[in-house]
Amino acid sequence: MEPPQEVVEFVLDARYGDDEAVQEALKAGVEVNGQSHGGSTALLMASANGHLEIVRCLLEARASADLANDAGNCPLHWASLNGHLEVVKALVATKANPNVCNEFGKRPFDEAFSKSYSEICEALASVTQFEEPEANDKEEEVQQESPVIVSIGNPVLEITAKVPQETLDKYGLQHGEALSGDEQKDMKHDQLLQELEKMEQAKYVAGGATQNSIRVAQWMLQEAKMTADLGCVGDDAYGRRLTEVCQQEGVVTRYMVDPARTSTCAVAIVDKKRTSVARPGAHEHYKVSHLKEPENFNLLKSAKIVYCSGSLLPVSVESVELASKVTEMSKSTYCLNLALVQMPSHRAVLEKALPYCDVLFGNQTEARAYAEAAGWETQDVDFIATRLSLVPMATKPPRQVVITQGAEPIVVAVRGVISRHEVVPLSEEQIVDSYGAGDAFVGGFLAAMARKHSIAACCQAGSYAAATVMQHWGCTFPAKPEYCL
Repeated sequence: MEPPQEVVEFVLDARYGDDEAVQEALKAGVEVNGQSHGGSTALLMASANGHLEIVRCLLEARASADLANDAGNCPLHWASLNGHLEVVKALVATKANPNVCNEFGKRPFDEAFSKSYSEICEALASVTQFEEPEANDKEEEVQQESPVIVSIGNPVLEITAKVPQETLDKYGLQHGEALSGDEQKDMKHDQLLQELEKMEQAKYVAGGATQNSIRVAQWMLQEAKMTADLGCVGDDAYGRRLTEVCQQEGVVTRYMVDPARTSTCAVAIVDKKRTSVARPGAHEHYKVSHLKEPENFNLLKSAKIVYCSGSLLPVSVESVELASKVTEMSKSTYCLNLALVQMPSHRAVLEKALPYCDVLFGNQTEARAYAEAAGWETQDVDFIATRLSLVPMATKPPRQVVITQGAEPIVVAVRGVISRHEVVPLSEEQIVDSYGAGDAFVGGFLAAMARKHSIAACCQAGSYAAATVMQHWGCTFPAKPEYCL
């Protein structure tokens, strides 16, 4: 049966944004919910094409926001699919049903999610019921092609070489110290870096706590492009070298490029001790806008595990918050690290993210610093881990709190119940460098988690990775692990 001609014209006027014609039709008494070919209404077509003023006009005229076309699509479906944020907000404000599925089983949120419209996803998240339908085979295949573990952090290029004591003396450096942060230290860094770069044995390592963990996870998994790292580098030779080094290890890099120089760290090794001078740079300029770019947002939402360190908080609080929201939407595993949470403003953000955090990592020093900042008046690691594990989750299963204690057993708290897991023992002679051991533990743990192992097995894998890295300079490792996941 053909729809009335006045309805067909009314719907077309709404589709093409003819505000005046739409208002004239309403004054003439056209049926505001009249359906044209394919079941389209004026509100559906105005919403699909982003004509906000017409959408508001039709809603005031009592147009139904839930009337679907022949394919089951409501106005909210089309506005979400086509990226019209303000239209989505207008429809949600009039109580449009966000949980209606079209004939493909998709809700409005799913349509926005498929197009990586992060702001629309955020607008719909609080009103959408997330009982996910079964993913079809094609979607599952696409997800499996994406990196399983995605990290967001502060990438740093480390240049390491063995030097005589005279080199440290030349630049006024103390044996074993780690410097970073002011003009005088930057000058020492630049001088030492230039000298190290001229040495044939100099090694270039992709560093930074989060990137160390993702590199170790990639190494443990032994399957290219299972991991990806996001962060910020400079448009310079160091940034290009950092990208090259990381990709050679199988890690997918999605770096934001900034005018600032790439963050670097000069590491001089004397008598089995490392002396380092870091120069912060581009990593401090990371912005959430990079995470919201469709390619990167798609990487984030398709990951099974997302890892952020607390060290990202001083750089981009918004990125930590967005990651927590996306993992909640996609039902993926969200992992955080306690680093730097002793700072009150950063601790506040972490506390806001905790209801979405599935696994919280830290060492005993960080755990005690958190307790002190929170005013808990205790140094007991078991108590701190227990209390952190009992912070309510938003919708997911209980949180796992994992606290390492050097050579002492790993403390794990779930639902307030403590378990302990032994670490791989090393003699003093076996230990070359303890730098990066904590990062390596997290990497091994994440790799085992990606293979769906138990908490105990994840701790075992993390302990193996840490012990292996401690027998090498920096966060480095042999070509293949002896540990089989």
